[in-house]
Amino acid sequence: MGNVRFKKMALYLAVLAIIAAVSIPLGGVSSHAAQGDAAPVELVVALTLEPRSLDPAYNYEFASYHVVNHINEGLLYYTPDSRLANGLAESWEQADATTYVYRIRQGVRFSDGSPLTVEDVLFSLERIKDPALAADTNWMYSSVDTIKQTGEWEITVKLNKPDANWKYVLATSAGEIVSKKFVEAAGDSFGKPGGGTLGTGPYKLDKWVPGSQFVLSRNEHYWNKKENFPIDKVTVNIIPDMNSVGLALESGQADFFIRPSKEILAQFEGSKKFKIVTSPSLGNAVVSFNTKKSPFDDANVRKAVASAIDSAGIRKSQVGEYAADAGALPFGEKGYTIGDFEDWKKFNASLPLYSYDMEKAKRYLAQSSVPKGFSTSIILRPNQSHNNIAQIIQASLKELNIGVEVRQLTASEYYGYVYGGKITNGIRDYDMSINLWIPDFPDPIGHLIPQYYSTNAGAGGSNFAAYSNPKVDALCDEQSLSADDNERSKLIQRAFAIAAEESPYKYLFYDNNTIIINKKFDYALSPVWIFNFSYKDIKLAE
Repeated sequence: MGNVRFKKMALYLAVLAIIAAVSIPLGGVSSHAAQGDAAPVELVVALTLEPRSLDPAYNYEFASYHVVNHINEGLLYYTPDSRLANGLAESWEQADATTYVYRIRQGVRFSDGSPLTVEDVLFSLERIKDPALAADTNWMYSSVDTIKQTGEWEITVKLNKPDANWKYVLATSAGEIVSKKFVEAAGDSFGKPGGGTLGTGPYKLDKWVPGSQFVLSRNEHYWNKKENFPIDKVTVNIIPDMNSVGLALESGQADFFIRPSKEILAQFEGSKKFKIVTSPSLGNAVVSFNTKKSPFDDANVRKAVASAIDSAGIRKSQVGEYAADAGALPFGEKGYTIGDFEDWKKFNASLPLYSYDMEKAKRYLAQSSVPKGFSTSIILRPNQSHNNIAQIIQASLKELNIGVEVRQLTASEYYGYVYGGKITNGIRDYDMSINLWIPDFPDPIGHLIPQYYSTNAGAGGSNFAAYSNPKVDALCDEQSLSADDNERSKLIQRAFAIAAEESPYKYLFYDNNTIIINKKFDYALSPVWIFNFSYKDIKLAE
């Protein structure tokens, strides 16, 4: 084993040497270094996947958040307690049920020194709204009618119908602002290695080595002078192999890693140089049943399979204390963000859970259309933990005479299936899938609309169970019409109650946000880290 570890380390160091020698320069050095101050403070980040683009239009994946979120900013952002706050919009208001007015912050500059204009804002939002661009977040604009300038530093968004989602959209990557001049000059190369990117965020892109490394440095033109952040330079190294990530951390070649595996966590528990920081999130791990495909179109089959899955055992074996046991809702207590908190707790406790009970599973199957069992399959993306989960489910369902083929797909194949890219005669081409879902909005609708609304069962939709119930759809529509969060809370609960009885999903656990970070730094995780995660919020340890 020692020789293997030595060879992996030698390979890793060789890669770093190549990175240092071959690069695509995209800017200057940090302002601190240029002014002859003390040596810049550098954070080295390990990332297992490379972002497919630095265009905010495609900043909708785990990898891209590590780079794009620090270069580009939105009109709004989420605070650590999941509240909306003003970003490039200095203020905003909902004038009526379908009208939102945003006043744009003056004096903001892009990292090249050029001024942010209202024209840039309009261009950026219309760009995401344009279906021809095929932005990952285009669906968030489905209720938008017009986006217009209505004052010297003011824009107004008019919806074609009330939409409770909309107030959150501009705090996600769907609200990140780009330079119209820069994008038009870059053309098709924008967001790619040959074209780069430009934003107003606290950092700028200095270097991009495709497949290997990104280097960010402090944006000397950053508008928020109250932000006294200590990190001058961020180097993001792409290290696909999880074992090599552990070696990079151990050797001091990386300071920071998000979403470590169980094995990497075990390696660094009790470390003298690193600490593990973990916090409840809004996300979950879930098994989705294709409710449109036989035999999972039978609720008794779904309940039988759900009752045969030991979710608590899976949580303990795969993530331990870095997650919480799931209830019938797709989110834990951090998701009780509207209405009365105690009311949500009582509501969750009242729902049918279909917890692990093999005798109940057998009774449900006996009442189903396939009482003697059947053959099926489950799809998953490349992930060792998910593969382990699939193997556990496969073994458990044997007791019901259900044969499960485990199909581990490539990432592109998997996402093609679960986002409805492979549909035959209106039916998704899989039986079950293992999914990780993190909502876009700190609101129960961040789970309800994407995963239970029937419209999202089609191509491009994230309704992994292809679930459809007219009563649930009607409640989804009704809650969108309300400006009263207490009323919305009640309507959303009614929708979840109907769906829980039909068991389209089996929630395995509520995921934690977890990082490994060098002890010379401090960072406080929040439930909505996907969209509000910023290197500027990492502090030097006292």
